[in-house]
Amino acid sequence: MPTRVRLEIRLREGEGGVTVKALVNTGFTSETPDLAIPVSLAERLGLWPKPRGAISVSLETGGGPVEAYIVPQAVRVKVVTRDRTSREVVANVLVNPYVREALLSDALAEELEIQILYPRRGLWRFVGEDKVRESA
Repeated sequence: MPTRVRLEIRLREGEGGVTVKALVNTGFTSETPDLAIPVSLAERLGLWPKPRGAISVSLETGGGPVEAYIVPQAVRVKVVTRDRTSREVVANVLVNPYVREALLSDALAEELEIQILYPRRGLWRFVGEDKVRESA
């Protein structure tokens, strides 16, 4: 079972937000906190169709190049568990029509202080805690 966390996503500007399960994807490497989302989630957040300020990009993925767009610093995200909430992090959104769920980049996972302990079993913890947590 891959590592998934419950992620609260709010637009940086505006009201409302959503809570979704998001895959912590260590193969999604980036220099900045990035959150890849499917079109259906972009619609729920008001980021589809392509909003002003979005930048068209070609992304290199495991399946080859993908045309997508980035909305810079569009959201505030935090991990929510039954007993703890992470700090809030501002992230870029990559709207990718080929993903089926929200994906956290390695940089975003690190900013949210997520430590993956056993990736196949989906076990993780927050930095500085002893409690081992299961995938959402």
